[in-house]
Amino acid sequence: MPPAGAAPVVAPTQPERRRANRRKTKDVVVTEPAAAQVPAESVPVAQGVPARQPAPAPPLPEHPAEAILLPVTVAPEDKYADLIGQAVGLRLDSVSREFGGDDEMHVTALRDVSIEIGPCEFVSVVGPSGCGKTTLLSMMGGLDRPTSGHVYAAGLPLAELSDSDLADYRLQRVSTIFQSFNLVPAMSVEDNVALPLTLAGVEVEERRRRARHLLELVGLEGRAKTRASRLSGGEQQKVAVARALANRPGLILADEPTGSLDSAAGEAILNLLADLNHRGATVVLVTHDPEVARRARRVVRMIDGRAIELDHGNQTVRKQDPVVPPARLHWRDTLKVGLGSAGRRPLRTSLTTTGVAIGIAAMSLIVALAGGLQSALSAPALAKSQLHQVAVYPSVDANSGAFDAGTLATLGAQQHVRTAWGQVAMSGTFDAGPAKGQDYPQVGALVSLPPGNQTSQSIVLIAGRMPASDSAPEVLLTDSQVVVLGLTTPASALGTNLKFSALYGVLALPGMQRNPAIHRVPLQLTVVGVVSSRFMPGGTPGGLVPYALAGNYWTQVAQANRWKGGEFNTITLLADSGSAVNSVRDRVVALGFQAQTFGDQFRGFEDLLGRLRLALLGLAIVALLLACLGIANTMYTAVLERTKEIGVLKALGARSRDVLLFFVAEAAMIGVAGGLIGTLAAVGLSRLGNSVVDRLTQGVAAGGLDVFRPDVSVVLAGLALAVLLSTVSGLLPAVRAARQDPVRALRYE
Repeated sequence: MPPAGAAPVVAPTQPERRRANRRKTKDVVVTEPAAAQVPAESVPVAQGVPARQPAPAPPLPEHPAEAILLPVTVAPEDKYADLIGQAVGLRLDSVSREFGGDDEMHVTALRDVSIEIGPCEFVSVVGPSGCGKTTLLSMMGGLDRPTSGHVYAAGLPLAELSDSDLADYRLQRVSTIFQSFNLVPAMSVEDNVALPLTLAGVEVEERRRRARHLLELVGLEGRAKTRASRLSGGEQQKVAVARALANRPGLILADEPTGSLDSAAGEAILNLLADLNHRGATVVLVTHDPEVARRARRVVRMIDGRAIELDHGNQTVRKQDPVVPPARLHWRDTLKVGLGSAGRRPLRTSLTTTGVAIGIAAMSLIVALAGGLQSALSAPALAKSQLHQVAVYPSVDANSGAFDAGTLATLGAQQHVRTAWGQVAMSGTFDAGPAKGQDYPQVGALVSLPPGNQTSQSIVLIAGRMPASDSAPEVLLTDSQVVVLGLTTPASALGTNLKFSALYGVLALPGMQRNPAIHRVPLQLTVVGVVSSRFMPGGTPGGLVPYALAGNYWTQVAQANRWKGGEFNTITLLADSGSAVNSVRDRVVALGFQAQTFGDQFRGFEDLLGRLRLALLGLAIVALLLACLGIANTMYTAVLERTKEIGVLKALGARSRDVLLFFVAEAAMIGVAGGLIGTLAAVGLSRLGNSVVDRLTQGVAAGGLDVFRPDVSVVLAGLALAVLLSTVSGLLPAVRAARQDPVRALRYE
């Protein structure tokens, strides 16, 4: 009880600052109650006596139940995200545009037009045909320059920008949906949509992914690989819309985007434009349809080149993010576009490529021939001994037509003659015997080989080996004689025993059947090798025997038939040095004989090749001139045929340099194809020419003469020449294409 006279005191108690722990059980949520204010009557407190503390809270459960996780809500994917860039504001100050010069009809398309379009506005431009709507869009899109006045876009004075900066503006800031679609007919739908990305240097995989995504938005994902020329008008319009969104524009200029579409497709395109506007893009829509114009928030009416606004929009922003020079076309894409352009006209390209190939092949053959002639004299086929040899023949008026041993000794004793030998040649029969299926002997010639120390470098064997010594009873049969004797292969002829019987002491040629052998003297021989018939005089079939063996056999036959001479067909003199060859030849001629050095033989052959070189040079010059004219004509025609395509490229942001490189790359591709074909043809013709030369020089060289040497340097030089000539030939048309005005190019038909 409180003391008497004491007033009652209400002691407010502070509520407990405890965290309200909500424990989730199966179906119950337990909450810990908080303390409230307590009246003094229920808690009597005397002066000086502390108030009683409130009762403690009930205890919490020792084992709380597991929490129930609610499902995470995933926001639906926005397929329209990442379609636009920073919105672009526009301002036209007293803009006029006039067409025509002194010799042309004068037309005023725009008359003192002043319009201001703020960022993120949706403006429609309406008016009759020919009132200047499309010209107005060209001014806004940086495709054309005003005759007077100023055009500002994204804070940039478009009329004062260079062509390269304008191309950057068109590539980064603005996209135009053309009324006539302006697709590249030869390209696929996907390549058309990806064309702005190609110009911007985007990697292949990224631009393909984005192009397919944009085609999916307009409902043409199933037509990605179809050529644009095979689409209907409505489908082409959808492709044009997809292409306009490729580089995330901030300004979309739509010139009658629903003109070629049905009502449902047109409504989808208008909804897409409205959605892009809601997301921040500035949209300027040109249309004839009042219903379409009502979709915009603001309408501008064009009448006779003048703009009439019913209400004014927001002011544009002068200072916006600068146009940073974008990444540009990769050289691989340049070559790809050039190759694709060359393949659009296969017949014309093939004819031009053939002209380049002929010229390059002829030039490569000339270079190969020049290099081959320089090294021919040092080739293994022309041994040093052959270069030092002087061949001696009987004089024209000589009765015998042959030499005897005395003449050989006299000539061998001449000054600067190291050694001399004669060629023994007899006509007779070869008999392989009945074991080889021969019922009767076969006619052939037996010719002596040079002395052993002069033979190894001058004879090339098909099979077998050379005779063991100068006196061994062994023979090298010619391949033609092997066939005549009925031996199946050169290898099967080896080891065959033959019997040769001379019929004449010389080669039995017409008018030279001297020293007949009435008394036959057989010579037993064993076949040890097979050679080509070109090693025989005149290519006659027969065999070659060792030098001493042939001389001894001729002596035996001469004694049996009492021949008086004519042992040697020809005599060969070997000079002691190369400088002495001509002097030895001159002394032999002074003695009344005919003489010929290897240099004389090669000089005649070189004259033949020289005439061939001149003919090839003339052919090469004519072919290359025609090829250059053909390339220039092809490229010039391509510029005319693709004028509208050039306008499309420039409207999408291609610089003049990009257009130039497209056409130069196309010409270079023709050069590469012609160069490859020409150099490969030159290699093949060189091998064929070497084989022909080998046949022509079978009496001059023992082995092959590689007078045509098309090495790697020749091939590379021919290829480089083809590319250079093609590029230079296509440069002038390429410059013409690069200078095309985009507005005029787009109107070209």
